[in-house]
Amino acid sequence: MRKIRVLLAEKDDLVTTDLAVELENSGLTVSAMTSSCVSALRVIDENSLDFALLNVELQDGASYPVAKRLKALGIPFVFFTSFEKSEIDLEFHDVPRLAKPQDSRFVADFVAGLLNSLAQSPAHSAKTKRSEH
Repeated sequence: MRKIRVLLAEKDDLVTTDLAVELENSGLTVSAMTSSCVSALRVIDENSLDFALLNVELQDGASYPVAKRLKALGIPFVFFTSFEKSEIDLEFHDVPRLAKPQDSRFVADFVAGLLNSLAQSPAHSAKTKRSEH
């Protein structure tokens, strides 16, 4: 079975490292780690991704352009941020949000559980079957 490829967009290097280790330990593949919108957008354009974990605030500003690109491509993502839901752009209020600070193990478990539930949803299963042909 192919591992899930994850983009990790986080401005804090220590948080990035801890999350990457825990995500990998959960059986996911961290395809890219980035701290800016510019590099995150480049990663999305140059790689096949299955999921993204985004901090709302990256080194070069809010990650909303990244979120918009992911949404347009149908790539699920979660905000991992200290922003309250009310502080997040209205366009993304339907996106799951994990509050910082949070234990990296908890974040990895949450992501793995979310991906598992997405894989079992009828809409995702039909999309996966279409992309396999």
